[in-house]
Amino acid sequence: MQYHLPANNMYGDRPIVIDFPENWEVHISEFAGYRTPKLSEEEIADKIHASIGTAPICEGAKGKKSAVIIIDDMTRPTPCEAPAKAVIRELLQAGVPKENIWFVAALGTHGVMYREHFVKKLGEELVDEFEIYNHNVFFNHAFIGNTSNNVPVEINADVMAAEYKVAIGTTMAHSFFGFSGGAKCILPGVASMRTITANHSFTTLNEFNMGNPKTKMRSDAEEAARMMGLDFKIDVVLNGKAEICELFAGDFEEEFKEANDYAAKHYRAAFVPDCDVVIANNHFKPAEANCAYTPETKASLKDGGTYILAANTPFGQCVHFLYDSWGHSEPGGMMWSGCYPKEKNMDQAIVFASHTIKGARDAWYIDERSGAVYVKTWDEILSRIDDGTPKKVVVYPNAEAHILDNSKDFYKKMD
Repeated sequence: MQYHLPANNMYGDRPIVIDFPENWEVHISEFAGYRTPKLSEEEIADKIHASIGTAPICEGAKGKKSAVIIIDDMTRPTPCEAPAKAVIRELLQAGVPKENIWFVAALGTHGVMYREHFVKKLGEELVDEFEIYNHNVFFNHAFIGNTSNNVPVEINADVMAAEYKVAIGTTMAHSFFGFSGGAKCILPGVASMRTITANHSFTTLNEFNMGNPKTKMRSDAEEAARMMGLDFKIDVVLNGKAEICELFAGDFEEEFKEANDYAAKHYRAAFVPDCDVVIANNHFKPAEANCAYTPETKASLKDGGTYILAANTPFGQCVHFLYDSWGHSEPGGMMWSGCYPKEKNMDQAIVFASHTIKGARDAWYIDERSGAVYVKTWDEILSRIDDGTPKKVVVYPNAEAHILDNSKDFYKKMD
């Protein structure tokens, strides 16, 4: 059996061809909406205009002298160009001067973006015509008060300076927030290190909230977004090729409710138990490969099996001021608490990644010191695990977004 493993998101979306031995029983567990057709640019613009819970941008921005468009960064898969162009058309229709429209990349505590990255997210035309800034997590914030959980809300000063505020992002399952999207573009997106650290103290790396829309981190972020005045939010949903196949736009709480309900069904995938080999592929967020190293995917592996964490992108791994190790010195990032280790029931833990940096990678894949092995090619993996015996295998093509479902009804749907 031959399979095209999704890879190289935003770098040509070039899949990696992998061949399985004939005596292997292979299950490909795609999420329910994997093959949903992508939206056209016209459909994207129409869905943005048909806003949920608030006036369309062309009406809501009337009389405003400036506007900011917040976009997510290279660690997220959102194709921002088509939504951003639709937003700009509406802002110009509202009368906002073109020279007073700018972009801010919602880095949170991630490393900065460079021109190459902005072009991949927005295209050459927008990069040439509009001011674009990286969010600085350490400096230049406006304090706007405390949340009910006593989190100090400090937001990027250039975001706060705009009279109308729009944000573009993606809704999918998230291990901390339950789902990405909605207010997450503000906190952590354009918040200060002090604000983010306080918000992220509501969870630990061992807590797993994938698919749970009601977390303390999210409720606090929503309160912060309401306090700072986010006027309009766009959340896209992606198919298996990381193309926009659905979109929700409007008031950030109202659109998120609909986006969340849709995403909860869209990203469901069949849980396949008792496997000799589990391939958890991170296609949407390969810079944070361990987002695919979930309790659910690990539960598919029987004792003594091989777990393969796959994440292939020339971008490499994330740079993170909160969770990175930053070398051998202590304490590392502000909330650094150790790498994800190879589990005791795994005979082998293999990281299938063609572009990594030794040492810096361990925080975002599986700790090499715990016994994980890093390889660059599928042939090398086969040489390690193919001993000629039959094997039961599952491939989770987008494990970082999967909400795994072990119900018999769902198996029937997948069939």
